[in-house]
Amino acid sequence: MNIVKNNYMGGGKNKGIILLKFIAAFLITYSHMGILFPKYGSLVTGGAIGDGLFFFCSGFTLFMGRQDGFPNWYKRRINRIYPTIIMWALVSAVIFNWNWQITDLITTPKYWFIPCIMAYYVIFYFIRIYLLKYLNQVFGIAFLLVAISSFWVLDFNHSVMYAAVPFMRIYYFLFMMLGAMVAIRKYKVVSPLKSGGYALVSLITYYVLMGIYKIDPFFCKFQLISLIPLLSSIYWIYRFCDTPQIYKILEYKSGGKFIYFISTLTLEIYMVQYAIFTDKLNNIFPLNIIIIYMNCRNCERSRSASLPKSLEKLCDTVQLGAEELSHYNRMDMAH
Repeated sequence: MNIVKNNYMGGGKNKGIILLKFIAAFLITYSHMGILFPKYGSLVTGGAIGDGLFFFCSGFTLFMGRQDGFPNWYKRRINRIYPTIIMWALVSAVIFNWNWQITDLITTPKYWFIPCIMAYYVIFYFIRIYLLKYLNQVFGIAFLLVAISSFWVLDFNHSVMYAAVPFMRIYYFLFMMLGAMVAIRKYKVVSPLKSGGYALVSLITYYVLMGIYKIDPFFCKFQLISLIPLLSSIYWIYRFCDTPQIYKILEYKSGGKFIYFISTLTLEIYMVQYAIFTDKLNNIFPLNIIIIYMNCRNCERSRSASLPKSLEKLCDTVQLGAEELSHYNRMDMAH
């Protein structure tokens, strides 16, 4: 029986997860680009898939990481996320005149997933300690609770659940659970053709259901069904990325380094993109998409223990974006 193995690169990084984070960063960024498509906003999609991949990766890495006492373990989670938030609050306030309250640094109203995932971390720690052998049961109970909570959180006559932020904070727990379940289990190697085929069928099913929900409000009563093909899509996309034929991409010098670099910046890219996206370059569509996406790519990783050094990197990124936007604005005025 062929078992997945040797799919880790230096530093204990799972190659399939690296590719998954890269795809998540791309999809999440693309899904927020509606302002850049002057006539084709309906083509902007993939946000729910990107978020699902992001939470899957979080659950996977949480269960693969070292075990520790809760205070130290949770402190590492805080050290990963909140220095970036503080730095971005400073940069965006100075350069973009964003108004941050002290409480915003904790609740992050512009970024719903941060307080969401910080709460999930607490739950997952105790699941890993006490319920590691019962993940299937935990997943089943969580799915049931999601279904029950939907009757209070969702407006089944109008809303589509992937745009309802309060409900998003609930059901993405399932994707983290799925990542945790996959992380601790061995499984047979599946060919890229087979896993890719399953992923494609799952994605098509998901989008067909999403299209049906838009036909008539009546069908919104059954929108929870779409969670099944979406969960399946995330699972099979990971299985596709976790095959030797696919993660071999990381061995290529330029392409591998680029993918790995982007995969380490999912949080930073997510935060910076809201300030960089603008409709002022729409007159050069579709080049505006390439220019602004490259600005997002240029953000520097801010994991340094030194706040000034990390802040300088983030400032350079945002300043570069501002200079390029200014340059194209002057060109536009000249014409």
